[in-house]
Amino acid sequence: MIYRFPLRNVKDMLLNQIGNNFFKSIDDEMLVTKHLPKVLERFEECISKTDNKYYYKINDKGEREAYFDPLHTCQWLLFLYLTANTIYKYEDEKVEAARVVCDKIYGQSKTVSGCDLYYEVEMPKYFTFDHPTGSFMGRAKYGNYFSFTQGCAVGNFNEIYPVIGEHVRMLSGSKILGNSHIGDNVIISPGAMVKDEDVPSNSIVSGKSPNLIIKKNDEE
Repeated sequence: MIYRFPLRNVKDMLLNQIGNNFFKSIDDEMLVTKHLPKVLERFEECISKTDNKYYYKINDKGEREAYFDPLHTCQWLLFLYLTANTIYKYEDEKVEAARVVCDKIYGQSKTVSGCDLYYEVEMPKYFTFDHPTGSFMGRAKYGNYFSFTQGCAVGNFNEIYPVIGEHVRMLSGSKILGNSHIGDNVIISPGAMVKDEDVPSNSIVSGKSPNLIIKKNDEE
């Protein structure tokens, strides 16, 4: 992976942000340093599957290579989510110090992006977002290659969360709520709201439940 800045600057940037906006702790550096290799492995794997021109560079061999720019706010949000999620997954959740660090990183991610992506929410291995301000991703089951943009929401209704297939794109202001099952290769149109309904694969969805308009999606 190509780094715009040295890796030590990336770690310092994270530690300075959470230290300045919350409070400093010796556990911050210890836990971030311990899990950083795994975080970067997950980060590179995730962005290697996107065609977003800001996520790769052409290297000296003429090949496309993953590119990490911490000053790109979408990349930084992804890095923050993966850092908190990795610490949460691989540390004993009963250890309060680990939970505190995760909470600070989560708080920082909302501060820099305006997007609510909690570290306990298990996003798929490959996912992406673009200008995600005002979006909220709840505890749904997400398939690979999921993507969303600004003002999107995935949440529960009557304590039931959606199940989302692969290659699902949520466009601006769209919502998926409750006992909804979304098939593969589905586009949720701007402003659409799916609640307690099933959407078949290869569809383009518009309107609001219970009056959805579902058309065939011919895109591969």
